[in-house]
Amino acid sequence: MRTLELSLSIAALLCAAWTFLPNPRKKNGLKFLIGAAVILFILHLLLEGLRWQMTLVYLSLAVLSSGFVLQKAGLFKSAPHSRRTSILLKIVSVIFLIITVLLLWLFPVHKMPVPGGPYKIGTISCEINDDDRLEIYGPAPGGPRRIKFQLWYPADKIEDGKLTKWMTGGRKVTTGIPKMYGVPDFVLAHTALINSNSYKGITVSEKEESFPLVIISHGWTGFMNLHSDLAEMLASNGFIAVSINHTYGALVSVFDNGDVIYADPNALPDKNSVDNYTSYSRALVNTYAQDTALVLNFLSGLNDKPGILENKINMDALGVIGHSTGGGGVVQLAIGDARVKSVFGMDAWVEPIDQIILKKGLQVPSCFLRSEQWETGPNNDSLRQLFSSSKEVPDIYQINGGNHQDFSMLYMYDPMTRLTGSQGSLNSRVNASLQQDWVLTFFDNTLKDKWVDLNQLSEKYEAVVRVRDFK
Repeated sequence: MRTLELSLSIAALLCAAWTFLPNPRKKNGLKFLIGAAVILFILHLLLEGLRWQMTLVYLSLAVLSSGFVLQKAGLFKSAPHSRRTSILLKIVSVIFLIITVLLLWLFPVHKMPVPGGPYKIGTISCEINDDDRLEIYGPAPGGPRRIKFQLWYPADKIEDGKLTKWMTGGRKVTTGIPKMYGVPDFVLAHTALINSNSYKGITVSEKEESFPLVIISHGWTGFMNLHSDLAEMLASNGFIAVSINHTYGALVSVFDNGDVIYADPNALPDKNSVDNYTSYSRALVNTYAQDTALVLNFLSGLNDKPGILENKINMDALGVIGHSTGGGGVVQLAIGDARVKSVFGMDAWVEPIDQIILKKGLQVPSCFLRSEQWETGPNNDSLRQLFSSSKEVPDIYQINGGNHQDFSMLYMYDPMTRLTGSQGSLNSRVNASLQQDWVLTFFDNTLKDKWVDLNQLSEKYEAVVRVRDFK
């Protein structure tokens, strides 16, 4: 609970409790408490922003304030049931406060983890069209493919910058997420209030001539800001990080002109509902791979043009990260694109990749984290095929107690995700922390010519074990 929310809730509770005191002079104290609550409400409105979970506190204060004014005006004295009405209002106010506390516990405004690297973090977002590729998804396919991505970079100063929110698309994203699940759209609106650790309008650090690039690709019905923690961590440690929003594969995409596009369920239908499921999954993974290539081409051009990132991207030090479908996409890209120098997969769904492509293997260093939830399944057969054909034997580790969706910022929706079983048994913040350790160490090794044995990390985290049957 945020500071002013907590203070306002306590003030409302004290106001309700004060009305039960028998002291005839209690009105003076109540007057003071209500005045303080009004001031707190104004500060809360201006500094933190209103949210629906606090609605009953707002109503409670309105009821108590109105009752106090009416009593002071003597209107209750002339009513035969004024005492009964007064008690009822007090009881209702207390019930309101109890419900509010429960709602605030279920839907807290979490803080993003603060990256531990030496750099400040700048960010920009971009939209690009692929005029050479027709859109195959959505209600009206056929136009040029359009995607959005966010970029984070190392910076030295933040004085002239503007702190950004976690959700780049704001309330259009936060209300779009529950809408896709048939839940009232306001349920997650409070997540639009969450600040990131990144700033707009600041310059790239001058401490290095250029910085390695890491591109992040989300899973099916994920979206780019579900990996903002990884991107900020990388930027704070001297990488330029990019997270892509794969239109129609992302849960929701919000463009600068106001267009809001949701995931197309027909892009990946239920496996048992179609006869040619492989063609759907293969097309989706291929789309993700092409999106990543599109972003890479765009950034290569951006690096050569005057602007904030001119000559700051080291295009010879490129790594890719992918979760689930995004993992399949970056693996497919890396097999056929020599610009990719290292690959990191998180429950990478490589099963849809064509066997002809898989048999070519990865010719660059790679590391894969697997959740316990994905310990078994047909995807492992495809991973074995990939690994047996790869130039270097990939490192693969399993996170015991981890679920497939834990490879995202699912912890920002805790405790609801924990109560619904979406998270694994391993503490989600611990899970996120170890993932960041692996990602940073791997890309330090492969893109910055540092060397730390990844097996040392598995000794640091009891939940992680090395998987050896993929050799």
